[in-house]
Formats: sequence, C-alpha cells, structure tokens
Amino acid sequence: MNRLSWLLIALLLSGCGGLLTKEGMSTTQFSFMNTYEAALRDYNQGHIMTSRARILAMDKTREDYPQALKLLKQKVEPARLRLLRHYSAKAVAAEKAGKWSQAMEFYRQAADHSTSQAALKQKQDNMELKMRQERMDSLLIQRRVEDSALLAWPDAYEPPKGVPPKDAVFERQREYIQDMIEDRASQVFRDARRYMDKKLPEIAYIEAESYLRLEPGSERGKALMEEIKNTMPKGIHIAPVRTARSKKAGVLSKRSTLPKSVTLEQVNELIGKGEWIEAKKFALAYRREGGKDAERLLKQIQSSTEKEAASLFAHGSLEFRRERLGEAVRYWEQAAALMPENIEYVDALRRARQLQERLQILKSEAGSGETPKQDQ
Repeated sequence: MNRLSWLLIALLLSGCGGLLTKEGMSTTQFSFMNTYEAALRDYNQGHIMTSRARILAMDKTREDYPQALKLLKQKVEPARLRLLRHYSAKAVAAEKAGKWSQAMEFYRQAADHSTSQAALKQKQDNMELKMRQERMDSLLIQRRVEDSALLAWPDAYEPPKGVPPKDAVFERQREYIQDMIEDRASQVFRDARRYMDKKLPEIAYIEAESYLRLEPGSERGKALMEEIKNTMPKGIHIAPVRTARSKKAGVLSKRSTLPKSVTLEQVNELIGKGEWIEAKKFALAYRREGGKDAERLLKQIQSSTEKEAASLFAHGSLEFRRERLGEAVRYWEQAAALMPENIEYVDALRRARQLQERLQILKSEAGSGETPKQDQ
C-alpha cells in the first residue's frame, strides 16, 4: 500500500472526512496532521476547540509551530473566550426565564468552549433535571385525568328506567369498555419497560402508576414500580394525586386548513406539484373519509417524500463540503421539514445552525477590540 493510500485511511479514521466534526476531537492519534494550515482552517470554519487542540498537540520542533502558537494567542483563545461568555450569558438568561431545555443546550455549548468544564456541566445537568421534572409533572397530570375518565366510562352504561337491569345491549357496551381498559393496561406496561430501557425512569413511573390504576393489585405491576423507584434520579419528585392540577377546559384545537371534504383529485394535484407535506395531510383526511386507494396514495407519498428529503440532504452535504454553510442550512432545513423524524437530518441541521451562529458571533465581535476576560 502506497503512502497516499495510508494518508487517505488516516483522514477517514481521524474524522476529517465527516460533515460536522465535534468540538474537542482528539488530534493526537495522527500528529503529522497537526499543522498551522490545518489549525487555521479549523479556526476559519468555526471549529475553535478543534483548532486549539490541534495547536496544543503539535510537535514543537515543526517550522510552523511559532506561527501556530501566534494563531492560538491572537485569534483562537480570544475567540474561545468570546464564545464562552456568549453562551454562558444566554444560558443564564434562559435559566432565569425557566426555559430549561434552552438553558441546558447553552450550558453545554459554554462547557464545550471552557477549559474547566465541571461547573458548567453541573449546571447543564441541573437544567436537564428541571426539564425532566416539568415534563413528568405535565404528563403525570394528563395521564391521571385520562385514566380517571376511562375508569368512569363503564358506569355511564347503566340501563335507564324501563330497560331490564341486565339488558344485553348495555352489558355488551360495558364489556367493550372493559376490553379497552385491559388493552390499555397491557400497552402501558410495555411502555413502562420501554422507558426503563431508554433510561427514563420518571416516564416509566407514569406508565407503571397507570398500569396499577387500571390493574389494581397486580404483583408484576408492584414489582415493576419498586424497580422504577429504585432507579429514579435524585431530585425527581412525584406529585401526590391530590395536588394534580386539572387541565384548563375549553382548550382550542389547532385550526385546520383542510377543506370539509377531500377528493382524490385534490390529493393527486398536490402530488403532481411535489408538495409532499400538504399531500400527506390531504391523503390522511381522504383515508379518514374512506377514500378509495388511500393506502396506496399514502405509500406513494411517503416514498416520494423520503427520496426528496434524501436528495435535499445530499445537496446540503455537498454545499457544506464546499464550505457554503448558508446553502447547506437551506437544504437541510427543507430535508428536516419533510422528515422531522429523521434524526440524521435534524441533528445535521442543529449542528450547522450552531456553527452558523458561532461564526456570526466571531465575525461581529472580532473587530470590537474588547480584551477577553479570564476563563471560567
């Protein structure tokens, strides 16, 4: 194998062939790649911590080391401190506003640009805990309300005066509701196990509590609840049933832009225009109305949506490799809009937007002449 082949393998293994390199990447495995030019390229692309790590890992006997050291002191470190201050300030503001998920993300980005990460990572963990608590509180209240309504449902099928107490029709309705309760109980038990596997014991608790409400006295339910409580993170509190807040009545549903009746022609027209999001909405409405060939249409739309999204993502990836970040974001926004469930598309867009913001911060503050403060 020639030297060029080995170089290509090294590039791939080091992660340099990726679209979005993670800050703080290891740069010591292939030390010959740590050059002034590589560090400058990383800096210009907004990968500040990668550039910093590359310079710190450089062979000090290299001819370009003094040049790299100058880059570190005059550009990389000031840029790192600007980003650290920026994300720390945004994290504090989000925390004060009770926007836990935003604060968590900003503390993470601040930690990524800090040389002493422990305190910031602790704040990030605290925000995650608050976010998880709020999510649990909301879902727990909702589930208790839903289960209460479901368990009260069979009582609504009491035969009225003038109908036999054991009327077969009313008995069948009660049996139907009881079957629904049993089916739901089986589902929530499976969901509890699934959330335990996902390391979300507080959400598993909601499902287990629901299961025991629907199947009181179940031994396997009690055992599962005990397991969940033993793995519950410290700081997560379970709201007593008596303090559960009821949902506000009269919540308005989202206004639908769909016509009262959807036709096959309307669906096909949207398909012909390539308006896949709207086509799917119309096709689902068409299926609800019992439209002919609705399943075939939905499969066609889904297949076309996946192909269109993949094409858009590929175009965005090409633009990113060409260092045209704005165009990459534009394509990835469209791909993520078509398939928001695709983690790869959403994650690439998130990272690209963060990089775009980072570059904008550095650009706007580079000429301010402000003296960087000490690291946190």
